[in-house]
Parts: sequence; structure tokens; C-alpha cells
Amino acid sequence: MSFFKKAAGILGINSRNLDYIAKYNSYANKKFADNKIFTKHFLESRGIGVAKIYQVVQKHNELTSDFFDSLPNSFVIKPNRGYGGAGILVIVQKQGRFWVTASGKKIDQEFLYRHCVAILDGKYSISGMYDQVIFEERLEPHPDFRKLSDIGLPDIRVIVFNMVPVLAMLRVPTYESEGKANMEVGAVALGIDIGTGKTIGGAQYSHYIRKMPNGQPTTGFQVPFWDEILYAGSKIQQSTHIGFLGVDLVITKTGVKVLEINARSGLKIQIANKVPLKTRLEKVTDVKVLTPEDGVEVAKTLFSPKATTETESTQKPVIGIRENVILNAEKPQTLQARVDLSAEENTITSRFYTGSILDVSLAGKRIKIPVQKGTVRDADLILAGKFLTDFYIDPNKKHTPQGPSVVTSHVDEKMIRNIDDKICEVDEQIKLLSYINPRNLEEQKRLFLENPEFSPRFSYREQDLDFSVLKRDIKRLPEVDHVLYPLFIEKAREIEAKIDLIQSVGSEDFSDFSKRTFGNVSDRMYRQALDFLKKYIDQNKDDISEEVDLKQAKDLLWEFLKNHKLSHWKIKEIEESVSDIQVTKRNVILLKKGARFQENRLKALLVHEIGTHVFRFENGKLQPFRIFERGTAGYLKIEEGIAIWNQNNLGLELGDKFLKPAYQVIAIHLAKKMSFCDLFHFLKDTYQLNDDLAWRLCVKAKRGLTDSGKLGAFTKDHIYFSGHREVEKFMKKEETLEPLYIGKIKIEDLKILEKIENMKPPKFLL
Repeated sequence: MSFFKKAAGILGINSRNLDYIAKYNSYANKKFADNKIFTKHFLESRGIGVAKIYQVVQKHNELTSDFFDSLPNSFVIKPNRGYGGAGILVIVQKQGRFWVTASGKKIDQEFLYRHCVAILDGKYSISGMYDQVIFEERLEPHPDFRKLSDIGLPDIRVIVFNMVPVLAMLRVPTYESEGKANMEVGAVALGIDIGTGKTIGGAQYSHYIRKMPNGQPTTGFQVPFWDEILYAGSKIQQSTHIGFLGVDLVITKTGVKVLEINARSGLKIQIANKVPLKTRLEKVTDVKVLTPEDGVEVAKTLFSPKATTETESTQKPVIGIRENVILNAEKPQTLQARVDLSAEENTITSRFYTGSILDVSLAGKRIKIPVQKGTVRDADLILAGKFLTDFYIDPNKKHTPQGPSVVTSHVDEKMIRNIDDKICEVDEQIKLLSYINPRNLEEQKRLFLENPEFSPRFSYREQDLDFSVLKRDIKRLPEVDHVLYPLFIEKAREIEAKIDLIQSVGSEDFSDFSKRTFGNVSDRMYRQALDFLKKYIDQNKDDISEEVDLKQAKDLLWEFLKNHKLSHWKIKEIEESVSDIQVTKRNVILLKKGARFQENRLKALLVHEIGTHVFRFENGKLQPFRIFERGTAGYLKIEEGIAIWNQNNLGLELGDKFLKPAYQVIAIHLAKKMSFCDLFHFLKDTYQLNDDLAWRLCVKAKRGLTDSGKLGAFTKDHIYFSGHREVEKFMKKEETLEPLYIGKIKIEDLKILEKIENMKPPKFLL
């Protein structure tokens, strides 16, 4: 039954005020809850965690320059008797003479002074009368909440009645809410199952949503410290004697703390949960509850979890008047659709007409509906509302437009160049592998090979960048009418995924973030790698060419660079590295100290590392936008595919180097099911690999994990194998790789680049 059909059970404002607040909350109770300072001291004295108060300002003349200079770099300003989140200002850091808010806005002392004066004058107080200004500790959210939002401090509202937590929601700040956990300004409210602590759905501005702004689902998120939250809510009611109570709590890295308590709790919590509050209150009215522990037990017994499948099956996707749809054809395409509630027929432009039955995916749901060919203005497709009964249609839902197909005359060229600069500036700071490559490789290798029965434990570089600022910067990219805009949006999403991956290093979620960033090794790819080895492993010959030491290798590299007029590149040696040779985007080639090369392998490395990575980098520098130098989203798979193609076309005996991409796919696939130790011995025994190669394959598959004995994999390095297969397909249609040498691009980017007139032809080619 729909939530809105359960009208008798919904608690309205009048019923709340008359049946619960007036009946169970005395005037003294309400006055107690309204005074944040007194409430904090009261709760703290009873062992309940609260945010530390730095200062309380009561008079205008206290707001001096010396006072503001004495403030810490990070704090929160609140009105003592505020309501609804109004007047709260979160300061995350100090930069020179400015303070930076949670939304990234820079404010000066004059702004802070005016804000404090407004609080003192009662602008945000419940009564409108004189108030006090609280300067308190800024609490840092628990790391789990990074999955939902990277801005602000999420909080949990729990409604407690008769010492029983009856309803709860998680309020998640967004960039739209400027980092505030306030539904009125755009925060997302997620209903929480009392029994499990998992989210069951969400709402924003009273509209139901299935995904967070960052793409994460609104269902299934496990709120940490859930039992402690329920117990805290029940204990606070026992201590305060406020009969109908709303408790706002936050979960920090160190546990649960109380933000404030509310004797006039709002009612939007019913929307977030799709659960009528009055029905639950009536269930516990006459229950005898003696202790907070009993209250929590009653809550979990009465409000046990609903079947997930039931929730999912009854929830309809929410769509707007304009939506992007995927045309399910031999070559899927993204179309812009306009929903017309008064239309009798679905109409599509002749360009995309494939027959009288239209097969499209809308909001993640596949539908087949009748369609006619016709003229459509300002869209590719008109969807008649009467065919969309499986969706909720929200006219106010914002549309994320598809990138335009042509460059229009009003393009703001300066704006697109600013976006290009910002994307590349952020991308340049994220040196992904420096955070994922273990720092203690040589030590762990020696220990493991001495006793190969225990999986290595890896340590990693400290995460010394403020990734939240970087993510905020790329989330604020303006929308521009330019043919390249889709490339920048793709790149921004890739950067976000890389940041999430870095922040998950060493955690249980690392493998999942790796799949999201680089894709997974599917069963099909695994079988393809096995087939490749069956075909070539017996006929592949060892590389028995002359061995080259590090000095000779440096000389050959330098000669190759000079011959191709690349003498501005430098060669440096490093102590620890997963690879013997690496190319950076700072005109530096890194060689691992002590590395030795077979001559054939070194020739392959010349065309792989310089003839591919360096050449495409240098060609990208010639282009009008820096993104072709840094690399478009997903470029690396094609780049490594070209590199494998180039080295294999030398026709040299490369030994294991020829088979290594297939070995790596197998290692990644099995790393999800095996420990480092088991994987090492499996690869050695199955393919007769030497210790060094088996070690390298396992390290590449297990890096990013702290305990490599745990199941999971870093999936990036499948791109050598999968990228090579894509390049092989490309070369069956094309006669040359030259189009792909225009810069660091992927094959799909070529269609967009055809529309750019000032692209330069590649200067560096093999």
C-alpha cells in the first residue's frame, strides 16, 4: 500500500502539537531543549558525548578583532535558540585573512561579525528575541559516510517516544545544500530501518530519489554504530523526561555524539521513511519500558526489517520532463527525450527510427513501447505520459543534459578553456599509483621469498592531499555549450573515482572502488586470457638475447630520445618500484635501480614506453586543449593496447613479456578468490613461472590491500590485455594507428574530435 494512502497513520502538525507535544512535553521540557548551551552541559555531565564549546558570545562588544584572531582554524557557529538549522555556519579552515566555509566560500571578518550580530539580534531564534552565539567544535564525519557525500557532516534524527526509538533518518549534506544537513536547502534525507540500521530509500525536497547526487544508491547503506545510536536516543529521553523527543546525533571517527535535542521535532521524517509516524507512536504508547536497553529491544522487535525485494519491487523510478534515454540498438546511443503528459503517441525523429516498437532504457529500466516517426522539436524523442505508468513523473526534477553534437556560435571559448585548465590542474595533483604502490616492496619481497607461506603486508604513502577540496572543485564545473564538454564531464567522473579509490587504500572496499575505476575482469575476459595462453604458451620462445645492464639501458634510451628530437626528457633512477621502467608526465623516465634487461626486452620497452606513452604525450601537447596531454577518461586502456601492439609487431622473441598481459588477467581474476600466498604458488606451479615474475604478477594484483592475505584485487592492469584486443579490432578496420596518436585519447573520442577544426596532426609517430 502506498505511503500516501495510509493517511490515517500520518502524523500532521496539529495532531503532533495537540496529541503529543502538549500532552507529553511540558513548558519546562521545551525550554530545556531550546537552550543548546544548557542542554550540552546537562548531557555531558551524564556521560553523553557532545561537541566541545569554544566560546559563547552574549554581547556585541565581545566581537572584537582580538576575539576573531583567537578562534581556531576550524569551528561551527550556531545560535543558542535557533531552529531548523537556520543560522548555522561551518568553517573548515583559515586561509590568510579569510575563513573557508564547508561549501568552499571564502568569508572575511566583516562577514563573520555581521552574521554574529544577526544571531545576537534574534534573527534565527525561535522567539525572535535576543540570542547568544555559540562557537563550537567542528566534528569530522565517520569515514563510511564518504560513500554518500564528501561535503559537510551527516546527522541522524531519531524520534523517541516512551523510551522507544520509533523512527529515524539520516540527513546527508550536498553541494546544493552548501554542506548543511538541512532538507529545506537541499540535503538528502534517507529513511533508516530501525531493526538493521540500513537505509531504505531517500527524499530530497520532498521528492523520492533512488540515487544520491554522487550516484550511490539510497538503499542499503549501513549506518555505523547503529545500536549505540538507538541506545543514546533512549537514554537521552530517560535523562531529560521529554516525552516526545527528536534527538540529532552525529557519528564521528571516534563514535556517537549529540548535536542537539528537539521538543518540537519536524515531520518530514515520515516522507524519508515512507512510514506513518502516528501508527508507530500508537504501537508503543502503552508498552511498559523500564530502561533504555528495553526501549531499544522493543524498537527492534516491533519495527523489524522489511524484505528488501518488496521495497525494491514497489518503488518506481522518478523521472523529469526531460530525460536522457539509451536507445537499445546494435550500436546503443544516448538520446534526449521530452516527456509530454498530453501526447497520445510516442514520436521519434527519422534519424533514430528503427521500427514501430521502441526499445529504450529510461532511469535504469528497460521499456518497449510503440513509436511513430515524425518531427520533434528541441529533443530526439517525445515520450507520451500514458505509456510511463511504471515511473513517477516529477516536473521539477532537474535534467542533466547530454552534450551537444555541434559547436554553436555562442560558445564561451574562454569558459571551456578554464574548465580544461581546472580539470588538468586537479588531475595533475592525483598521482594515483604513488598512493597504491607499496612503499615496503623490497623488504616484503625478501621476507616472502625466504618464507613463502605467509602473505606480505604492505604499507602505503600517507594521503597528504585534501581530496575533499579537489572533489569539490570538479563538482563545480559550469555547463558549457561546447562539443568537447562531454569529454570534460567524463574526465571529472574519472577523477572522482580515482580519489575514492585512493581514499579506500587498505580498506575492505578497495576492490569495489577499483572495479568502479578500472572495470573488472569478467568471466569472458578470463576465458579469453586462458585461450590466449593455450594458443601461444607452447610456441612462445624465451628471450635469449644479450643481457643489458642499467648503464647500457640508459644509454640506449637516451639515444632513442635524441633520435626523435626528445632530448628535453630526463632519465632518473629510483629505489623501489613495481616496474623496471615508468614514464611520467613531467618529462621524466624512471628506471628502477639494479634493473637488468634482455636486449629484445629493451627494444620492446623503447616502442612501448617512448614510442607509445611519450609520443602520444608530446602530440597531445600540440593540441589546443591540455586534456589531450593529460589524457581523456579511459585513454589508458587504449594507450596500453597500442603499446602492446607496437612491441609485438617488432617480431622479436620476448619470452614471458609476450604472455604477461594474459598472465596478469588471470592473476587479477584469481586474486579475488585467493590470498597472495596461494596465488603466487598457483601461478608458479600452473605456468612454471620463476619467483620474480610470479611475485610481480601477485604484487600488481594485490597492491592497494594492506593484508595481501585477504581476498580482493587491484583491477587496473587488465587494460594491457583488454586494450590490445580493442586495438586489434580497430586495426582490422583502419590501415594505421595514426588517428590514435593525436594525443592521449580513446577510440570513442575520435567521433568528437572530427568536429574540432584546429586539432594538429601527430608529429611523433613510429
